[in-house]
Parts: sequence; C-alpha cells; structure tokens
Amino acid sequence: MTFFYINFILICIIFYLIGSVPNAFLFVKKKYNIDITKEGTGNVGAMNSYDVTHSKKTFVIILILDLLKGLLPALLLTKILEFPFELTIIPLLMIIAGHNFSVWLKFKGGRGLATSAGISMVINFWIFVIWCVLFLIVMSVRKNVHVANSVATILTPVIIIFPFDFIFKFNYDYSVLGITPYSFSLFFAFCSLMCLLIFLKHIKPLLELLKSFRTDSKV
Repeated sequence: MTFFYINFILICIIFYLIGSVPNAFLFVKKKYNIDITKEGTGNVGAMNSYDVTHSKKTFVIILILDLLKGLLPALLLTKILEFPFELTIIPLLMIIAGHNFSVWLKFKGGRGLATSAGISMVINFWIFVIWCVLFLIVMSVRKNVHVANSVATILTPVIIIFPFDFIFKFNYDYSVLGITPYSFSLFFAFCSLMCLLIFLKHIKPLLELLKSFRTDSKV
C-alpha cells in the first residue's frame, strides 16, 4: 500500500511537470525571440501567441501542442495503464495546474482551456461539447472571449447534473462504475475542479474588463 501511494504521488508530480512545459513561451521565444509573458496579456497560450505574433500558423501549432499536453497523458492513464476513473482525477488536474501555474515560469502560465479540452476528449467528450455550445451561445450575445470563456466554464459543471445518466454513459470507465451516487460525485468533482482551475485564470481579465466598463461609463 505504501508503495502504491509513493508511485501515485510520483505520477502526480510528473504530470504537474509535464503540464508545466510552456509550449507557447518556448515556441514564441525560439521563433520570434519574444517573451510572451511580457507581451500582450502575458498569458502563455495560443490566443496570446496569435495576438503577439499575428501568425495563424503559430496559433494552430500552440493550440495543438497544448491540447496534446492533456490528451496524451489522459490516454496513457486510461488506455495503457488502465487506471480507474477515481485514480485519474488528481493526476489529470495536476496537468492543468501545471499548465496554468508553471514552475518553470515562476508560476505564470496559460488558462488551461486547450489542455482541459484534450483531457475531456479522452475522459468524456460531452464535457468538451457542452463547454463549446455554452461558449458559442454566450459569444454570440456578448462578443467577448473572456466573458464567454468564464460563463461556459462556470455553467458546464451545472449543466452536466441534469442529463448525468445520459452523459456518464460516454465516460471511458462507465462499464466499471455504472450510474451510481459514487460515480456522480466523482464526475461532478472532476468537472468542477477542472473548471475551477480554468476560471481562476479568468478572474484577472474579467476584473480588467469590469474596470474598463466603469471607466467608459464615467466618460
């Protein structure tokens, strides 16, 4: 049992370090000699990479790399190591935490959207689908990426509650867990914590947006 816990802790640490690899920072620094943490929004992700470099190719490359950062480790845990769902939750959340708060960049990082999408595609693609639908709906009304991201992130864990019996049937470990209060608790906790990690990185831009609205209203 002690050996198991040691191995599990090591996996969590390794996954955090994998998540901490700053794809956007390394790529933009290498190709353009630009420190992305000091340009644009300072966010270490695909969108700021595009804003700083004005390169759609760079945007796509970073987006794919960050998505794979979540997808490949999730495949490793679920398909190769065959971890049960309850043992995948913490390691996968550590990847997102590493991406958002990279130890290599003094705990700066991205917002975790692409990495979370990669993880969701493996664990249960309905998480990704619901988030995207909510994002598109809010974006069509508000026309602001940060607002749409935040609302979609907050509402996703809430939305999955209602059609849970349907959604969880698409979970990779459904045949083992089945539809039970335990599986519901695990799934809801996973979605909520993943969305919390994303939302934490949207607080600053939302506050800046609110400040700009107040400034405009005073003019």
